[in-house]
Amino acid sequence: MTEKARLKFGIFVIGVFVTVPISVMAVSLMAQFITHFQQGADPASIFRGHTLTLPGPDQARWEAFGADIAWQPSRPEQEEIITAYWLAWEALNRAYETGDISDLATYWSGAAYEHAIMAIDPQDRFMQTHSGHVLHLTFFSDDASLVVFSDPEFMLTRLLKNVSVSLRASADVIMTLDNGFWRVRSITLDYY
Repeated sequence: MTEKARLKFGIFVIGVFVTVPISVMAVSLMAQFITHFQQGADPASIFRGHTLTLPGPDQARWEAFGADIAWQPSRPEQEEIITAYWLAWEALNRAYETGDISDLATYWSGAAYEHAIMAIDPQDRFMQTHSGHVLHLTFFSDDASLVVFSDPEFMLTRLLKNVSVSLRASADVIMTLDNGFWRVRSITLDYY
């Protein structure tokens, strides 16, 4: 073998020894990347890092399921719905306090979202708390994408210029499952 051929063969062998490990690492990293995005996620994980944490029984709970309702939500579905409803009120409270409405779209949609945005005045900020939500199921769709319930007697407390005002309220609520997460689509509130 000539000197020139031997040099070419040496470069080829070194190239193979360098290229093979780099190729294996590239394929491995690509596989990890693809696997990461193929895994299922907690539905709320795509929404600003919130997790579905159940509110306490004094904050919100299911109380009544109508006997004439054809479809009933399973226990995990009940937990997802009540948590999303609770977090929707929390997002509204933050918007009243900060004037920042960016989090509302996470929990509110449709007409309810439009009304929530209109209720927020960035110049008139106040604190609001809510408690005592007791949900009564009215309707649950057979494909588990729509729920209708009432929240007959909960408490809203607003702190306006160092004066606390408490209101009793009732709500009729329609929530839909949008992209794996429950959102308030329609809400009718009565204050008394």
